[in-house]
Amino acid sequence: MFIWFHAFDPPPSRVFALRVLELKEQGVSEEQAMAIADMEYVTEKKAKKKAYTRLKEIARLQGKRLPQNPYPSAIKEIQAEERKYVRDRFFNPKILEIVEKQKAEAAAERLSRGGDW
Repeated sequence: MFIWFHAFDPPPSRVFALRVLELKEQGVSEEQAMAIADMEYVTEKKAKKKAYTRLKEIARLQGKRLPQNPYPSAIKEIQAEERKYVRDRFFNPKILEIVEKQKAEAAAERLSRGGDW
């Protein structure tokens, strides 16, 4: 029925919505479908977390480096992608020039008002 592409992991919201639609097609009410999909998502997430914890234990026992978390949070993934641009704010000469211009304009505006609001 559905074609799964395994080149990337779809966002959890998409998987959740797809599961709700599958359950609704089977005749389950929307509220029940959402409850079931949520329960499945939570159990799957707990299982992944438990598996990763076990991997870390095994790595520690063998004296190896800890494995990278295969299921990082979505927020951390987004922050990792944006980290490069955040650093650019402080070190990119073009951006620093724009900031200096904005500071100068703000100072000029304050002086032109003469302290009056």
